[in-house]
Amino acid sequence: MNNIAICIPTYKRIELLKKLIDSIYNCKIDDTLINDINVIVVDNDAEMTAKNLLDNLKKNEKKPFRLHYYNYSVKGLANVRNELINRALLFNPDFLLFIDDDEFVTENWLNELVKTILTNKADAARGPVFANITNKVSTSIAFLLERENYDNNSPVEKWTTGNLIIRRTSLETYGVRFDFRFNSTGSEDTFFGRQMARKGANLFWAANAVTYEQIPEKRTSINWFIKRAYRGAATHVFMLKIEKDYFKIVNKIIVSFVYLLIGLVSLPLIILPIKSSYWGIIKISHAVGALAGLFNFQYREYK
Repeated sequence: MNNIAICIPTYKRIELLKKLIDSIYNCKIDDTLINDINVIVVDNDAEMTAKNLLDNLKKNEKKPFRLHYYNYSVKGLANVRNELINRALLFNPDFLLFIDDDEFVTENWLNELVKTILTNKADAARGPVFANITNKVSTSIAFLLERENYDNNSPVEKWTTGNLIIRRTSLETYGVRFDFRFNSTGSEDTFFGRQMARKGANLFWAANAVTYEQIPEKRTSINWFIKRAYRGAATHVFMLKIEKDYFKIVNKIIVSFVYLLIGLVSLPLIILPIKSSYWGIIKISHAVGALAGLFNFQYREYK
């Protein structure tokens, strides 16, 4: 049986955080797999806005769950995730699980993540994070909200922390932590995964460990997707510069000029009521973001 630490970073999302923790409490637990679960919440808000909620939720905790609240006021995505690791390791867990405060989980989530990492003798595993949309959106926006999914137990390359389990011994062996240079730009989890992979860590897909991300209305506008494409490309080039992978940088810039050209040609699609109508403008934003990243212009969405 395994000791689990569930790591949740939070910042001023009280209602969403409550929904997440309630969903975790409602998980079915296979006691042949799991015997101890510490739910660790690190509040990145200096005003400690999540404390009252966690105090109340702690009164209703049930075995095998134990709920812990900590405040870490030095703002930053990497900062709060590293603090979660530091806190989690104090409980000597077999596995650390990361999930974000705007998600909620399905009842077999915990069991499936643990089964996947054990079955594949993996360093890490991650599962799908599907979009939960509460407002009506167009077909073209819904297309942009489609999420990745793969065959169960298949190896994958891209790391995120929205639904991730990591073996504690792998963390200790590879010695990787989240990089503070991504504190306000995002993609700190992607860079973390790239460093883990470069050191030899493997990652597998837990198709049945399903979670849902609650999508607010402001993230269903084309303006938000344009900014996301720009930020993603800029941070990707920034990562390549950190890694001094000059061949991939040159290749990325060439591809970006191709995206720019194709995007301009495809721009008239924006007036058509089809699912790919925004494809051209997204490609243009991606190209501009990559070129901006080359000159260290970053979109600091989380500043």
